[in-house]
Amino acid sequence: MPAADIIITNARILTIDGARPRAEALAISGSRLLAVGARDDMAGLRASHTRVIDAKGKTVLPGIIESHMHIFPGSVELDSLMVTGLEGIEPLTSAVRSYSAARPEDKLVVANGANYMAIRSSGVITRQDLDHILPDRPFILCCFDHHTVWANTAALRAAGLLSGRELPPGNEIVMGPDGLATGELKEMAAFAPVFALTPTQGRESLGLTTGEDPVPPATAAQRQIDMAALRRGLAYCASLGITSIHNMDGNFYQLELLDRLRKDGDLTCRVQVPWHQKNYFAPERVDEAIEMRWRYNDDMLYSGRVKIFMDGVLESMTALMLDDYPNHPGERGQPLFTAEQFNDVATRADKHGLQISVHAIGDGAVRRTLDGYEAARKANGKRDSRHRIEHIEVIAPADIPRFKELGVTASMQPIVGLGVPGGLIEPCRERIGRKLPFAYAWQTMREAGAHMSFSSDWPVSPLDPFLGMQSAMTQVPLAPDCPPQAQGLMEAIAAFTSDGAYAEFAEGKKGRLKTGLLADVVVLDGDIKVTPPSELSSIKPAVTICDGRITFTA
Repeated sequence: MPAADIIITNARILTIDGARPRAEALAISGSRLLAVGARDDMAGLRASHTRVIDAKGKTVLPGIIESHMHIFPGSVELDSLMVTGLEGIEPLTSAVRSYSAARPEDKLVVANGANYMAIRSSGVITRQDLDHILPDRPFILCCFDHHTVWANTAALRAAGLLSGRELPPGNEIVMGPDGLATGELKEMAAFAPVFALTPTQGRESLGLTTGEDPVPPATAAQRQIDMAALRRGLAYCASLGITSIHNMDGNFYQLELLDRLRKDGDLTCRVQVPWHQKNYFAPERVDEAIEMRWRYNDDMLYSGRVKIFMDGVLESMTALMLDDYPNHPGERGQPLFTAEQFNDVATRADKHGLQISVHAIGDGAVRRTLDGYEAARKANGKRDSRHRIEHIEVIAPADIPRFKELGVTASMQPIVGLGVPGGLIEPCRERIGRKLPFAYAWQTMREAGAHMSFSSDWPVSPLDPFLGMQSAMTQVPLAPDCPPQAQGLMEAIAAFTSDGAYAEFAEGKKGRLKTGLLADVVVLDGDIKVTPPSELSSIKPAVTICDGRITFTA
């Protein structure tokens, strides 16, 4: 047996391996776990070059698998103004003007993390409001959910949107009675033109907005800017114990940047990037995902999945519902794919052996997605496809058992929605109405036999997985007739580790601490077993190891 490169000892190891759930020490050789067991078992594996990490009785876990996030936009946002929690036009004005004064070279001032009621309780925000905040420069206020952006007059004019523009279905430039844009831009095609004014010219968002590569191609200098942002984002992930990322937007450009980082030794997390099939693409364009899978298919950078948006979000009533939104007769949201379109794309992708993940927040979107997966199964035959549905903020009771029946993974975010301690209640509660018992139904889905994974949807929500675990464990029923959805500690940990590995067909490689598996490990600065659920977010990584390399040390 080779000597160990790293030994972690004096630890409380939660292996997430049913055959041996606890251990005291582990050894790493190269990119693999050499041994997992008692402290004495490691004695013969130590050599002069071995690095020994004393965990001091603290918890050691498998590396965190963040199974739904957006690495490129999130990385760029680390350098932007965050206004999360700011309420009222005057606090916003003070923060934005101060930031603007420090960034005189920016063509567009960007503030991220706002909520729909940041200025008034009605949720209405206009270009005139933003003109008051910053009258003399293009300025946008971005909602935390990344599905709505508000722009001032200067930004609308600079982006060519003030008089409106024709857009694909499901996207909207809200127009006023004066024939001019009000400032509210709903969904990605509506606000992509304003992001073209940023220093990165919106390249970080192309995997979301168009699924295409930059046109014209990025210059060498622009690629350096973009790779610098990604390095920051990947380092931030490592600081939170994250060793694997399921990215939820993609294009070849993003993969090329990450591949360059890998070759330079700077890829500090494993990253899966999908093909993004837009609703205006011809169905056969999904075949480009095969090329993506062929080019990128190893343990650090890989593809093989297709991402699709079926609807928007509850707050702006762009989530697709089976019934009218409460107090909004006739309004059910607008699907981004017709049933026929989606069935065609899903069947084609499934035939190629590709995995599919679909953003579906409303119960109408969840049903349409499940129907498409069922159509693909009927056309191509039953297989272990592990197709996914992302978010599932509301689900119809009849659709809950279909996840187990169809082998569909429920990819959910316990840090998003009404159950999050300290989170905003409205307008989501009003949008959901009488369907609250079937909203954010983590435990209901689990008890129905659905495979589940947890994540953050960063930068929509905070990336910290331990805050995510805290939210999952401390959720309280949303109304007296709502079943409890709170998770246990081991369920929450598994949902961020082994269940994430299952979701990407990698349960035989990672997600557990077992001899022979990939060496993805996080050493914590506390004992997670004795930490109260309401204080889990106080737990921080002390050391993160990905692929046998130390990627973060506190």
